[in-house]
Amino acid sequence: MRVLLLSTPYPLSENVTPPLGLAYLAGSLRRDGFEVEILDFLVSRYRPAKLVKKLEEFRPQFVGATCVTLNFHIAARMLKVCKEFDQSIFTAIGGPHASFALDETHRRAPWIDAVVVGEGDRTLLELVRTVDGGGDIGHVAGIAFGDGESVVRTQERPYIEDLDELPLPARDLLPLSKYGALGSPFTVITSRGCPFNCIFCSANKMFGRKVRFRDPGLVVDEIEMLDRNYEFLQINIVDDTFTANRKHAQQVCEEMLRRNLKVRWSAYARVDTMREDLVEVMKRAGCAWVLFGVESGDEEILKTIKKGITRQQVRDGVRMARGAGLNVFNSFIFGLPGESSETARSSVAFARELDRDYGAGYGFHVLSPLPGTDLYENARAYGIRFLTRNWARFDANQVITETPCIQADTMRGIVAEYEREVEEGWDVIRRRAEAGDAQSIDMVKGNEGQAFVWQLLKNDLFERSGRGLLVKAGDSHGAQREVAQRVSRRLELPVERVSEHLARLVSKGLLQSQSVGNGYRWCWNEGG
Repeated sequence: MRVLLLSTPYPLSENVTPPLGLAYLAGSLRRDGFEVEILDFLVSRYRPAKLVKKLEEFRPQFVGATCVTLNFHIAARMLKVCKEFDQSIFTAIGGPHASFALDETHRRAPWIDAVVVGEGDRTLLELVRTVDGGGDIGHVAGIAFGDGESVVRTQERPYIEDLDELPLPARDLLPLSKYGALGSPFTVITSRGCPFNCIFCSANKMFGRKVRFRDPGLVVDEIEMLDRNYEFLQINIVDDTFTANRKHAQQVCEEMLRRNLKVRWSAYARVDTMREDLVEVMKRAGCAWVLFGVESGDEEILKTIKKGITRQQVRDGVRMARGAGLNVFNSFIFGLPGESSETARSSVAFARELDRDYGAGYGFHVLSPLPGTDLYENARAYGIRFLTRNWARFDANQVITETPCIQADTMRGIVAEYEREVEEGWDVIRRRAEAGDAQSIDMVKGNEGQAFVWQLLKNDLFERSGRGLLVKAGDSHGAQREVAQRVSRRLELPVERVSEHLARLVSKGLLQSQSVGNGYRWCWNEGG
């Protein structure tokens, strides 16, 4: 059986990373003998014609898509395209939104044949086997499907106890050169599961409260393999909390040190799990950044959302991490239960304090209560009122809720103040760059380079008709000049700047040219 997996685009530019979950699913299917391809629209402009072209070429019998709340509508439409192309294609969807909004998924997208609920590795494999063999999907644990107007949910599937049984993610099926061009890190897990109780998060429902750990040696085997095969390597450990078990985190770090790996990596952590010995070994093992979910600077809000930390623990955790030489980024959320103008500004003041005293970066998102979270299911009890149920607006950047203590317009004003502060910060960096500050120059160039690559990807400039960009030229240098001129005209950018960006991508092996007749074909390096 041929299986096509779809990575659903976001309706906004995000700091995307290669879809690790899809790569894990593809690895399991391929190990079992199925022919698998991934069509990744995270770093490619989605057009129905492009999907139809892949359907014509690959002729899959099974198509699966993954999504989150804000792009559910896009995933559903993509699967409808598949059904309209061939009614016999079995369509499935997974991810946190579909897992926790089963009735609505069936009501809005009845052409989807099944929902893979929660952790999908074994569930999808059994579902594909069953469909391939003509069996009854009602016997597959861990799925839901429509039966007339109702939804049937099968027996719950237990979580995978031994993560070491999973094959490595099939990253070779992903367009890694595009992620490399964006500067995106490779993602790696050392565990699954979350023991914490934050009311705005569904991680413990998706992957369980019991944290299951991978063998540290196998984790570092994977990192070492990535380090060997990819020059543009950065690693982001995307466990819900890498430091949930300090002993396991330390073992991973010690294994990196034992092998003398020189890899820069980052991880999600909690301030209350920081210890001097742990942050020290993390730094020596190559950790460059830790990301803390602080959420709010108000003690009562922290209690309400069951975060389980205090302002002083935040200070202590940030101080320890920065003291060891780690960069720190603190994440906050505007609009949590109990939010008022005073608490919102208190959070901003707290973020600035941590920056001033310890040099810790920070950022704010806006509350988007998602299906599967305690906050979504019990919004009224928490004093949260929804302003819309349009999932496309649940992007954590728009004000879509309000509390009794702060109206939406007031919150929008506070968000606008923060956004102006961010832009003013960039203005300072740009002025420093113009004055010759090396670090600021690197930051501006990096930001401009990423914006340039996004324009290339959104305009499909090197993948028209799947053949790349064809130019007539006598040699490769002439071809590169012609490409720069074409891109300059298309994107309305100075040709000198375009030439500089293209040269960087070529030097890293991310863009390549191939001699074809009396010209050259330019395309992304699929082997990169």
